[in-house]
Amino acid sequence: MIYLKAFKLSPHTVANPNAYPYNVFKNKAGETFVFDKMTVLYGNNGSGKSTLLNLIANKLEVKGSEDLTNKGYNRYPVDYAMECSFLLGDPANEGESGRIPPDSLYIKSEDILYEIKKIQQETVLKEGYLYQHAKLGYTKEQLEALKHSRQMRKQVEIMKFANEK
Repeated sequence: MIYLKAFKLSPHTVANPNAYPYNVFKNKAGETFVFDKMTVLYGNNGSGKSTLLNLIANKLEVKGSEDLTNKGYNRYPVDYAMECSFLLGDPANEGESGRIPPDSLYIKSEDILYEIKKIQQETVLKEGYLYQHAKLGYTKEQLEALKHSRQMRKQVEIMKFANEK
């Protein structure tokens, strides 16, 4: 398995105190983060954990990274990412590797929470659908059949779509 061995932040600083992400890492210019098979990033809110992960994802051109360009209005993040560098490692070969697997994906915690919310929403919609039919007098056997029916799947999809608007 190929993994990230090290990521070096831009060694440059800028005078503009609002130049993101230079201002986030102003006290860490040129610092190298060394990674192992498992690495934990921790810190207070606003300390730069998500910014660092997004910079890494952008630098490695991993699918799922957030756009750094801000629709072309702010070049600082793109310039900063270009000034960063990384080193990949292949622990199976104890050596260096210069490529990332093409199916690599950057998944943020909010992406996971969104997927959990969708699963929970679908469960609630299914339970509500069955409850409504129970109130209409459906028997346990009819509800069980309905639970696995195409009709219910179709109705739940319609309700999910309606709830997204």
